[in-house]
Amino acid sequence: MNLPGNKNSEALPEVFCQYTDEGLVFTVGEKTVGPLVLGDLEDSDSVLKIASQLGVDPKEILKARFRAIQRPITIPELNRILATTVKRDEPAKAITFLGMLNAQTEGDQFNVAYQAESSTGKSYIPLELIAYFPQDDQRIYAGASPTSFFHEIGHWDKDRKVIVVDLAGKIVIFMDQPHWMLMERLRPLLSHDRKVLVYKITDKREKAGLRTKTVEILGYPTVVFCTAKPTLEDQERTRLWLLSPEITHEKLLDSLRLITAKETDLQRFRVFIESHPLRRWLKARIEAIRNTGIRNVVIPNGNRILDRFLTRKAHLNPRDTRDYPRLLRLIKAHALLNCFTREKEDQQTIIANDDDVEAGFQLYESVAKSNELGLSPETYRIFEDVIIPLSKDGNGITRKEVTHSYFELYHRPLADDRLRRQIIPALESAGLVSQEANPMDRREMLLYPTVSSPISATDQLEEYRGKNSGVNPCEKCGSLEAKMHLIPNKGTHWLCDRCLQDYEGKV
Repeated sequence: MNLPGNKNSEALPEVFCQYTDEGLVFTVGEKTVGPLVLGDLEDSDSVLKIASQLGVDPKEILKARFRAIQRPITIPELNRILATTVKRDEPAKAITFLGMLNAQTEGDQFNVAYQAESSTGKSYIPLELIAYFPQDDQRIYAGASPTSFFHEIGHWDKDRKVIVVDLAGKIVIFMDQPHWMLMERLRPLLSHDRKVLVYKITDKREKAGLRTKTVEILGYPTVVFCTAKPTLEDQERTRLWLLSPEITHEKLLDSLRLITAKETDLQRFRVFIESHPLRRWLKARIEAIRNTGIRNVVIPNGNRILDRFLTRKAHLNPRDTRDYPRLLRLIKAHALLNCFTREKEDQQTIIANDDDVEAGFQLYESVAKSNELGLSPETYRIFEDVIIPLSKDGNGITRKEVTHSYFELYHRPLADDRLRRQIIPALESAGLVSQEANPMDRREMLLYPTVSSPISATDQLEEYRGKNSGVNPCEKCGSLEAKMHLIPNKGTHWLCDRCLQDYEGKV
């Protein structure tokens, strides 16, 4: 074998390592060893044996494994690994996973709420995904009252006489909707108003009566809520990604197959999950990302991203100031997932590239339609698939018609109480429907959609452009070099650079 220090020697062949569903495969030229399962690698002499079979130095085997952990990964590849226990639900599980990954950043965490009917897997998805992350980062609660939450996870600082709740870098999962008073107190934390939040709470003692205590919450965490109620307060909805598990026939069939494998032989299923090569690879990658100490991601050419975001919208609304940062944080999370191949600005900062931007936009677009309305995908799906088709004749719709159509479409009943108390109020809050008394029977309320078809930002924009063939002429001179520009107090306009200067001067 040629020595590396010999200038006349040829370059040593590089060892390649690939993680597959079957195990690890090592390759040098035409020589291959593997696939090797966990048992093969637990042997203390395994590295020496592999190196001997390939005719390389044992250090090259270790380097190859490390390079394999650091290789670039796409969202489809990530979802394929997560599919070992979470079937389908591609956008939802990717967004949730990236949110958990972002927990280590300085301030780019985002929050998620799973809203859907019972038995759809609202809590299952986040609980399966958090298993990839270190135990020290996990905080999982079945429920909590405001006082218990602060006392349970806080520690008493004797010198300052305060309860300190350190949630910085943590992943917090509420398996059910927490007490509404706790939700109110967590609002500043969810919106990242300040990194240190001070609260005054009262604590009842047996003889001393009520005593006031000071609580400090240190942030920021990634928070995941799971609830069957789609009628969150608007102040919570704007602070959260609203997601719902799929309920398609294919998704449910895959879930039943997974349940069969798990319930018929639990021990074998556990061994399969714990030893699965790609799952172990992803856990090792997360640990390596944590060890980098990266806390910040810089996105170059921010104006270009803003312009692309604005092309989706004919008009802006206040909610966009919270939706747009979530898009940016998706881009940053994808960069963090691939931090090993990203340029570094300093030891704690990496720079996102075009691949990160494209992945962020694709994920955002997959859930934007419902989220920009403040609705869960499940609630919006009922509006789009059930209510809109019933309203084509322009007449009001009864709740009985909605439940009947829902049953015909999804082959399961929709409780009238859930429709009346949860779904309709959520749609009313989003401005998609209104209710009026039936003129023929005042005891009955009729449902009227306020839009004639499902809202689509793309459709609105095409209508705004005058439904042209994709070429957007300048509104002033007709030049084909126009771009969309946001003019303060005037909305968006298609103008070339020359006319933009004149237009801004007049404004």
